[in-house]
Amino acid sequence: MALWHFPLITAVLAATPPSPGEPTLSNAEDRVVELSGGRTIALRCAGRGKFTVLLEPGDGGRRTHMTALFAALSGRYHVCAYDRRNVGGSSAAPLPRKAVDLTEDAFDALSAAHEHGPYILFGTSMGGLLVRSYATSHEVAGFVTSNQPGTSREWSRFAYPLMSPSQRAADAAWMAGDNNEHIDASDLSRVIDTANPPDIPYVIMISTERFQCRTAEICGRIYDAFVAASEAAAQAGKRGRMRVVDGDHDLYVTNLQDVVAAIDEVASATQAR
Repeated sequence: MALWHFPLITAVLAATPPSPGEPTLSNAEDRVVELSGGRTIALRCAGRGKFTVLLEPGDGGRRTHMTALFAALSGRYHVCAYDRRNVGGSSAAPLPRKAVDLTEDAFDALSAAHEHGPYILFGTSMGGLLVRSYATSHEVAGFVTSNQPGTSREWSRFAYPLMSPSQRAADAAWMAGDNNEHIDASDLSRVIDTANPPDIPYVIMISTERFQCRTAEICGRIYDAFVAASEAAAQAGKRGRMRVVDGDHDLYVTNLQDVVAAIDEVASATQAR
C-alpha cells in the first residue's frame, strides 16, 4: 500500500453506497451524454445558481457517492456529478488514464450537456488532484479539495525524505497508475507542478492528525509532512487558503457543512473581486 496516497482507505470509502438516511434527489436529472470518439459520460445535475459546482469523487468513486453533498449544494448552486470513464455508467477508456483525457471527458461532457460556468470544482482525495489539474487549462472560478494527495514535487520535498525505500517504491507505483482507476497521477502532478500558480480563490482542506493517524496511519512526522505539502499547495497561489478540519478522510461525509462553507467561501471571494 502506498501510505501517502490512501489507496486502500479510499477504495473502501468509495465503494460504500449512500446510506438509507441520505436525501433523495427527485429533482436531479440523470442522463448519458454522448461525446466524440464513442465516449459516453453518465451525468447528474440539479439546482440553480450563478455557479455550476462540479463534484469529483476519490479513486473508484461514482457520482452517487456524494448524494448528501449534492443535495446540500443544489439548494444554492447548480451542481453536477458524473462517473469518470471506466466507472459506473460511463464508457470504457484506455489505461492508464492521462490528465488530458480526464480533463477532456469532464469539460466535453459539461459542454455537450449545456452545463455552463462559471465553474467551482470540488474534489476529494484523488479528485483533489484532478480539479487542481483542470484549473491549469480551463477557466474555473475556484476550487476546493479535501484530503488530496500531494503532487510529485510536493511529495519529493516533504514526504520522500521521511519514507523508506519500500514506501517510496510503493508510492511511485501508485503515482504511475497502480490505483483503482489506473489514473496516471504522475502525469496529473506534472501538469500541476509545471503550471503557473492559480490566480483564483481556492481552499485546501485536510483532516486532523487523530483521524488521519487512525484511518491512514499518517502520524507524527509523517502527518507534519502531509500538513507541509498541503500548505505548499495552498500557498502556491495568492488566493489559496488551507483549512484543518476535525473529521475523517471523506470530509464531505463527516463534515458536510465545513465542505459547503468552503465552497461558499470560494464563491463569495469570486463574486467580491
